[in-house]
Amino acid sequence: MQYHFDPHIQDECYDGAVPDDGFYCELSTVELALFESLKITKSFPKGRLLFVEGQPPAGVYVLSKGRVKLSTCTSDGKVIILGIAGPGDALGLTAILSNDEYETTAEALDQCQVDFVPRDAFLNYLRENKGATLVAAKQLSQNYRAAHKMICSLAYSEPVLVKLAKLFLNWSSNGHPDNGSVHLKNLFTHEQMAEMIGTTRETVTRSLREMRERGLVTLKGSNLIIHSKDRLRLATGTRNWSGNGTGNGDGNGNRHCDDAHRRTSF
Repeated sequence: MQYHFDPHIQDECYDGAVPDDGFYCELSTVELALFESLKITKSFPKGRLLFVEGQPPAGVYVLSKGRVKLSTCTSDGKVIILGIAGPGDALGLTAILSNDEYETTAEALDQCQVDFVPRDAFLNYLRENKGATLVAAKQLSQNYRAAHKMICSLAYSEPVLVKLAKLFLNWSSNGHPDNGSVHLKNLFTHEQMAEMIGTTRETVTRSLREMRERGLVTLKGSNLIIHSKDRLRLATGTRNWSGNGTGNGDGNGNRHCDDAHRRTSF
């Protein structure tokens, strides 16, 4: 995948609307007003990078519109998508608080509006506002849990069809039920889905073909139809699977990770 990086990001004034979820909604009125006084609103077109893995942290980016892909690159050049950030998500918190490099690459999937606060200003803001510090800690905790589940998903060897089915089941909560089926809008390419579950685009394409032939799902353009969530759950080997993040979980909590931990504990 080729990233498009331009360090000269265009500042744009938007309508100043604040999302009603994520980082913003946890702040008090006073804390939100202080944050508003520090932020610099920026526009990132689709494909532009907010920051790059290994780059020194410039500040925190709080997404107010659009979606951002968070990814990392393995030593052999393989890209793995760690998550898709949405409005209200604060990006770069770990790097800022640990005074370390950005651990992921953040790429705009849509036209994005981002509120940027420089590193020193954000750290001073946290020092002076205990409530904001707790909000930042909560987001870090959520990031940790999502990363843990992602590691479990990638480490546990499952057929790609099973991983893809779990990914779709996780997405299904945002779909529209219709006589037992679920209709979704899929905005990701085969390559991006492959990066979410740690495989190749060709393998995802083959697995999608098999799922279609088995009558599990239909994908036409951006329209994804899950014909039966129960049948799709059975395809994962469980009856009551519940996922999180970008498609993690196996119906038994973290049993496989727990087993692996017990095997490697001293």
